[in-house]
Parts: sequence; structure tokens; C-alpha cells
Amino acid sequence: MAAPVLTVVGLDAATFDVIDPLVASGDLPVLSRLLAHGAHGRLRSTTHPLTPLAWTTMATGVNAGRHGIWDFSERDESGYRLRLVNGSYSRAPLLWTRLSTSGRRVGVVNVPFTWPAPEVNGFAIAGMDASAREDGMTHPRDLVSELQEKFGRLLLDHSFPLDGRGGIDLDYVRRACRQRIDIVKWLTERYEPELLFTVFMSADHIHHLAWPDWEERGRDSTVAEVYRILDETLGELLTAVGVGTGNGDGGGNVLVVSDHGGGSLSGVVNLNAWLEREGWLTYGAVKGEGTRKLGHQLFELRRRFPKHMRYSFKQRMPWLRERAYRLKGYSIVDWPRTQAFSYGLFGNICINLRGRERYGIVEPGEQYERLRDEIAERALELRSPAGDPVVTAVHRREDLYSGPELEKIPDLIVEFRDYAWLGKGNLTSRTDSVWDTITIPPHTGQVYSGSHRHDGIFVLSGAAARPLPNLAATIEDVAPTVLYLLGEPIPSDLEGRLLEEAIEPSLLDRRPPAYADVEGIEVASVHDYQGESPGEVEQRLRSLGYLE
Repeated sequence: MAAPVLTVVGLDAATFDVIDPLVASGDLPVLSRLLAHGAHGRLRSTTHPLTPLAWTTMATGVNAGRHGIWDFSERDESGYRLRLVNGSYSRAPLLWTRLSTSGRRVGVVNVPFTWPAPEVNGFAIAGMDASAREDGMTHPRDLVSELQEKFGRLLLDHSFPLDGRGGIDLDYVRRACRQRIDIVKWLTERYEPELLFTVFMSADHIHHLAWPDWEERGRDSTVAEVYRILDETLGELLTAVGVGTGNGDGGGNVLVVSDHGGGSLSGVVNLNAWLEREGWLTYGAVKGEGTRKLGHQLFELRRRFPKHMRYSFKQRMPWLRERAYRLKGYSIVDWPRTQAFSYGLFGNICINLRGRERYGIVEPGEQYERLRDEIAERALELRSPAGDPVVTAVHRREDLYSGPELEKIPDLIVEFRDYAWLGKGNLTSRTDSVWDTITIPPHTGQVYSGSHRHDGIFVLSGAAARPLPNLAATIEDVAPTVLYLLGEPIPSDLEGRLLEEAIEPSLLDRRPPAYADVEGIEVASVHDYQGESPGEVEQRLRSLGYLE
């Protein structure tokens, strides 16, 4: 078996704030060797540092105004209802698409927002946006059946590792990692990819669930144990595919990255409650809440019936399913009396603009700009219950992003202080207070205790790497650097840069970077969730706290 030319391992949310002390205490021997023999530093993520936006930006090398994926959901044509998005919504080519077009072999495993599994020259297993365990799960399409026959039920880390009582199940983390190693080894032997790109999600999950445990107990915490599991997994995976751990004991190069970092969560701001308090949002009549709950109950009840009964209901009473979807999309906001509203989790504010939103009341032009200024100014004055500043900046979308997909981005992007605060945008329920929490159904005793941070990790090791600490990189830099390491020209329209300081100078001398105007790469058509798929994905995202 030929080792991949480049193996990229994504550790979602991994942060040097945990790695550095654990390396110092000898708990992470594999990462320690990679760091000692390569270039490494903090990888600046997107604003917001959110999974769909960040991973898609990393894989495309362009901003959200061009690739079009902003959050786990986007607003529909009315401007108010939310629809789930998936990897097919990206309007920019991804790394594996570019490489496949050039005839290079690739393997893509569990990268978030890669459903349906992309039709690459090689193999692919979809990430956390996968709609069902078989529908579009793999490329080739029938690969999922082979995997299940050989390895059993796929233990995908698409949900929090919680047992039936809501406790953290570290054994599941271990078993999921073990199966992933076995699957990747088997697929690598079969397809011999030149680029292998696989992602593990457990660090992100444990940050959300148990960050205070890390702050209190350090290397004895569940957070530290998950990092030890991931470190061991990393070493076994690299050995399994013939790469080694970057110190001359194997072939190929290794790149370890995260899409963002992690840290403590100080609190949650209910932005719609705040907008209502400030006079920019009006709630509708409370009596509609019962209707919304009925819609949700109808939607959830259908899952308890056997599959053949669900199909029968859809055929004989299609109106019932549509009615449930309409009720489920009910909003508590009085749109004709609302100037601004929020959705999502990290701080999105949309203006209810006349001519764009169905019931828009804010006039384009001067009134729109004045309102954005007023909201931004007042948000910067927001203080926590303890009197501390909560908001670092409020960005107009065009100040951060540009491109044909700019309209998919909210009008204002609220950047909370160190992202230790989150900005919740409830549209189907309301709270009496601006201060809120994020619960994790069905384990309502579990709440978010950790959140994301801007700084992820970048570690490049192997023959192509130049030993260099304190590398400064941004998430857009990953794509051009990966392409260079694979000997491909760097498309001139990518927005990141080749991290030349991380590359061995003799390699740069032998093979200077080449840039080219790359054309003719087709982007896959958008593939909406259908049938049973939306409910499964929605339930998964709600259990992760990403949907209300």
C-alpha cells in the first residue's frame, strides 16, 4: 500500500489551550512528536467560528460570500422560515473536487458539510450533515453497505457522547475512534488516495459538555481524557495508513488542523428578547404557542410509527405532513411590526427589509443604514448581569464578506467578547429575560458549559515541513497549502496564501509555487433534504444545541 502524499487529520475544536499543558505533562506523545518536528501555530478561524462556515471556508479557500454556507440553516424566500443546509449548498469548489478534476485520488472521511458524499476520484464518507445512515452517506454509493457488512453499525461522532442517563460516555468515544481507524485503513489500502482527509468531532463535544471540568481538574478531567484518546487515535491512524508520526518513521506528510478552538461559556444572550426590549422586535399573541407545540408534536409523533406506516400516511394523507411542516414553521414574531430579528446561535441580526422579507417594513437605503448603526451602537453597550462588556464588535456583513452569496449572510454579525458569550435567536419560543441558556435535549439537565474560540490549530509535520513554532495562519490558508504539498498549481482566485514559512526551503527551491487561473470545475447542484431526512438531521442538530 502506498502511503498518502498528504494526510490531513481534523480535530474539530482542538485548541492549544488544552494541548500545550497536556504536551508538557507527557499526556499527548503523538502530538508532541509532530510539534517537535514540524511547523505549528494558531489557526485563525472565521467570524463566527462556527462548524459549517469554518470547515467549508477551509475546504474551499474562499469566504462565505462566495461559498454561501453560513450556519446550520438559512432563511428561505420569505426571509423568516429556516431550512437546513448541507454540503451541496457550497457554491465554490472544494479541495477534493479540484483534485479529482486533476485526476488525483482522494479519500474524504467525516468532514462536516460533505453530504451527499461528493463524487470524488476515490472514496468519501459524509460528515455530520448526513441525512441518513445510507442515503448519500458514501461515494461510491454502495460503499456504505460494504462498510456496514464488514464493520457493523457505523459509530459516527455526529452527536454528543451521552449515555441513557445523560452522562458522558467515554467508551463510545473510544469505540468510534477505533472503528474509524479500521475503516480508514481498509479504504486506504483499497483506493490508495494521494490526499486523505478525515475529521474527528469529540473535542468539540467534550468542550461543550465539560469545559468547567477541564478548568477544575486539568489532566484528570474528561476533557483531558478525550484529548488522550484522540492523540492515541492519531498515532494509530497514521501508522495504519503508512505515514508514521512525522519524525522520519513513515512516508508522506501530516497536517493536523481544527476549524476553531474552544473555551469557557460565560452566558447566552437571547438576542430576540434583547431586540424586543430595545423596541426593534414585537412578539405576536401568546395563544399561537399552543399551535406551534401541536405542530411539533405531530412532527415528532410520526417517527414512532413503523416505516411502512409512515409511507402509507404520506401517500394517503399528504396534506397532513404538509400541515405539520407549516405548524412546525410557526413563529412567535409579529413580522409586520418588527424591524429586526435574530436566528441561530452565535449572533446573527437580520433587518426586516421591505422588498426582501415578505412583511418587511424597513425602507432600503438611508433607513436601513441608520437602523444598522443604531443596533450596532446599542449592542456595544450591552453588559452582563455582573456589569462586564459582552460584545466586542458588530460587523456589517459587507465589511467581512464579499461575493455573489452575500445575501445569505445576516445584515449584522455580532461578535461576542472572546466568544465566551453566545447570541441565541429564538423564533419559535420566547423568554422573559435577555439572559438564557442552551439545553441539550433530551437530557435537559445538560447545558452548554463551553463554547468556540477563534484560534484553532495548525500542525504540519513530515519531509516537507520546516520546524517552526508560533506560525501565524488563517483558515483560508489551508487550501492553497494543501494544494502545493500535493504538487498542484494554486488557483489564483483563492483568498488564502501558501504558508511558505512552514515549508522546507529546499522544497520551495526545487518546486517553486505555481499559480494558475483554474476554470471548468463544476459545482454540484443543491441537494435538499427530502422524505425522512430533515427530521433526522434536525433532531441531531437540536441534540447538539445548534437548533432551538
